[in-house]
Amino acid sequence: MTLLELLVAVAVAGLLAGLALPGYRAQVMRAHRFEAMGALLAVAEAQERHHLAEGRYAAWLADDAGRGDAPALALPARTTGGRYVLSITEATPGRFRAVARPLAGRGQDRDARCAEFAIEATGRRSARDAEGRDTTPDCWR
Repeated sequence: MTLLELLVAVAVAGLLAGLALPGYRAQVMRAHRFEAMGALLAVAEAQERHHLAEGRYAAWLADDAGRGDAPALALPARTTGGRYVLSITEATPGRFRAVARPLAGRGQDRDARCAEFAIEATGRRSARDAEGRDTTPDCWR
């Protein structure tokens, strides 16, 4: 094999890698969205159990406990993979809203298409992009 053949092979390999890498990154980002969705579904399930036991929804997650007189859910404020932070943005006796937002520096903060996931007591799921536009059909699937 000559040096010229080797250079051509390296150039072709570099070109193929350059074409495949953006698609690969997009698929990894899409796969990590399920971390936020699963965590929000777990929050909704825990909220329903709490509501059955206490007659109202919890206003805080375990990491946020002590911020008020309302009891907290025994769930961490970060997802298991550490890519999203969870919060309960609304809690009344009859309803709640929980939100998942990507943590800075963990990769998912570059996902401008699905920058925020949310779930409500009614089961309504929503998602917003970085500009605040509704992207629910693209993100919750």
